[in-house]
Amino acid sequence: MRLPSFILLLSIGSVSFGQAQVPGDTTVVSGDTTVLRSLDNNVMTNEFESVAKEHSPTRAALLSAAIPGLGQAYNKKYWKIPIVWGGFAAFGYFIKWNNDQYQYYRTNLIYEVENDPDFPNETGLDQSTLRSARDYYRRNRDMLTIYGILFYMLQIVDAHVDAHLIEFDVNQDLSVKLQPDYIPMQTGRSNVGLTLKFTF
Repeated sequence: MRLPSFILLLSIGSVSFGQAQVPGDTTVVSGDTTVLRSLDNNVMTNEFESVAKEHSPTRAALLSAAIPGLGQAYNKKYWKIPIVWGGFAAFGYFIKWNNDQYQYYRTNLIYEVENDPDFPNETGLDQSTLRSARDYYRRNRDMLTIYGILFYMLQIVDAHVDAHLIEFDVNQDLSVKLQPDYIPMQTGRSNVGLTLKFTF
């Protein structure tokens, strides 16, 4: 009769092991989807916390300040890198083009004012028109330079904010529910309506 007793002890031990306490959670019962979901959420939370500890918003900002787009790569937002470099390429091109036009009209204005036969005015424009053109392209160049600096600062802020957003825990419990509700009124009457509940 010892063999059945031994099997009975093994069965009790296996049941006890199956219902062992998990640190930081409730008892795990086989088939309990609520507890399993709670365990999954705890695992996801721990993963997010470890990522948040390893990921530094300050480092992302410094990397973007050193090399534009590097902070976006640090945040694994690789699709933003072509946007950053494309923006700088566009600003660089138009700044150079406006500066070339500014230098061209400025030089011809000097030639027109000095009236030197060895250096004639190529444009055929008078001083007033040349001066207006010079000022126009200089203003465009300066404004584009300012916008380029702002764009440089914006991509640093973008990398910093993206790194902060990684710290937020986004789990599977996010849900929206529409359900009937019973609303008592101060007049003694009651209304029946619908309630929209957000679960975070």
